[in-house]
Amino acid sequence: MKPIELVTNRASVGPKLQTDEEITDAELETLYAAAMTAPDHGKLTPWRFLTIRGEARGRLGDIFAEAAEKRGEDAGAVEKDRKKPLRSPVVIAVIARITPDHPKAPPVEQVLAAGMAGYNMVLAAQAEGLGAIWLSGAPAYDGHVLQALGIGPDEQLLGFIYVGRPKREFAGPRRADWRQFVSEWTG
Repeated sequence: MKPIELVTNRASVGPKLQTDEEITDAELETLYAAAMTAPDHGKLTPWRFLTIRGEARGRLGDIFAEAAEKRGEDAGAVEKDRKKPLRSPVVIAVIARITPDHPKAPPVEQVLAAGMAGYNMVLAAQAEGLGAIWLSGAPAYDGHVLQALGIGPDEQLLGFIYVGRPKREFAGPRRADWRQFVSEWTG
């Protein structure tokens, strides 16, 4: 597949469409190496990642459930949140590390760079024959979750990338026509 085809045919492969087969350290290293190529104004590398696998997924699920209880969710929603991290063999937390008063790269650029690093991991997963989806939801913004994961005051949890092996091959979803989103500015 040509690189442009990888990008234009990218497909999110959610946990229901992934197997339980383990993801190897070498495969994860490829994803992290891809993340490091993200555009980064000021060469700050304003990101970090948490790899969550094995029994740690269960602990993360407990943290999600505790957070849901604190938010007043009903018992069904609490249990649903508890099971979320168990749906994929690996969950990667994408975290923006923000230098608030950087002279060249304002916080928004740092968050965007961290987002691009995460997106590079999603693309790399597809290129390597893995399935991945970036999810956030209430847990990504919940103070209890942030504290449990050690998210600092100058950091922002951008979401979780669920990585697994796809159960089948996926074609990219139908996308909107790009022409609806592009105009030419002529001054």
